[in-house]
Amino acid sequence: MPNPVDDSPVGPGEITLPSDSDPSVNATDPTPSGLRKFRRRALYVAAVCCTLVLVAFRDHPPTVGRPVDELAYDAGNNLADDPRLEPYQRPEDADYCVDLVSGPDHFSSARFELPTSSDLLFFLSRGPVSGHISITKTPNYSTGPVEVNVTAQYHAHGNLQRTQVCQMGQGRGVLLWAEPRHPHGDPKRNVRFNITVALPTGVKNYKDVTTDLPLFSHNVGDFFDIWSPTTFEVIRLKSSNAAIDFGSLISQAAFIQNNNAEVKGFYGGLEVGVQTSNARIDVTALMFGSHDGSESKVTLRTSNGEIKSLLGISSDFVNNTLRVTIQTSHAPLIIDAPRLMADTRFFLDAATSAAPTTVQVAPEFEGVYDIQTSVAKAEVEVMDVKDPTGQGRHRTVVKERTGRHAQGRAYWSGEGDQEEGVQRGFVKISTSVSPVKLIL
Repeated sequence: MPNPVDDSPVGPGEITLPSDSDPSVNATDPTPSGLRKFRRRALYVAAVCCTLVLVAFRDHPPTVGRPVDELAYDAGNNLADDPRLEPYQRPEDADYCVDLVSGPDHFSSARFELPTSSDLLFFLSRGPVSGHISITKTPNYSTGPVEVNVTAQYHAHGNLQRTQVCQMGQGRGVLLWAEPRHPHGDPKRNVRFNITVALPTGVKNYKDVTTDLPLFSHNVGDFFDIWSPTTFEVIRLKSSNAAIDFGSLISQAAFIQNNNAEVKGFYGGLEVGVQTSNARIDVTALMFGSHDGSESKVTLRTSNGEIKSLLGISSDFVNNTLRVTIQTSHAPLIIDAPRLMADTRFFLDAATSAAPTTVQVAPEFEGVYDIQTSVAKAEVEVMDVKDPTGQGRHRTVVKERTGRHAQGRAYWSGEGDQEEGVQRGFVKISTSVSPVKLIL
């Protein structure tokens, strides 16, 4: 259901507090055994991935770009929508609503406790409200419940009276709601909220978490902890006109949607989709293989904004596939995939326009490349690298076409001139009126 927000954000970010004061829902199989297996895998891969990050940034500083690829679906404008929120759009749908009482310095607050075992934790806003949400861990050891603190900052008591804070969905979520503003009303006088969600440190597995908070900046803590990671099944973060920093996350899937504001963060898991417009994306995605022959997906889309991405895959399974789609316009692409497993199938589709593009792919890559631009040059730089498997194989890079449209293939072979690896991947990069460079 669309949100009847009728104004722009007023100073996005955290408010000052007094000093004393689909894929869809079925994208994964949320069986308990599946979650336990995922967590064990996450613990294993967390250590490997952290090592990869250190090595990657040492050997390939983040001045070189990130990879692009197409998801198997069209994200459209509904990437982070959760249809389960439809019944919870109005105060009339609430379990109960809190009376916001005028307090000192024009602040008022409310507190909620949500169950850690819930199949869905959600936070949404409807009407002319804005603010900031922070999702973090409790500072001290705890096994529950989830602590939600809401602080409202208001200019006039009348504005506060037209605003409600409600518990929804049988104790699973929170709704911030305000009456539509008068057409001649001052948007600077809207109520602003600060939401703090503290997840108990003693709980290491959560199911789904969803936000639908237009005009709310997001800040997510570091849940990708090498010693004690906290995992989610599916996490969806949705805003507009306010930045999203999703910190570091481990989940089976994550979908982050914004508009007119940047998105950045670190992700580890099976599938991630990030979408915004008129703003940059800066994402590190280290993907896991869930079983032999599994496929992981990364999709990053914006317009008129630069995309930087560091990509990788690590798994204790074999023959994994990593599919990446990255798209923007009128802004550079900087993509780096410094480490792939030797048996990884890597498919990248990256596109921009009127801006330079640089893509560096790990030496493990085998497959076909196709890069093109107009007016400028399409350059392929081949590095002198040793066999990453240590088997003494020889790498062959065949440049079949050069100029503004460069095509070719790369493969590793032992004795003889075998090109079996050519079928293992595909890198497609396009821009216009600017140079494009692929480093193999």
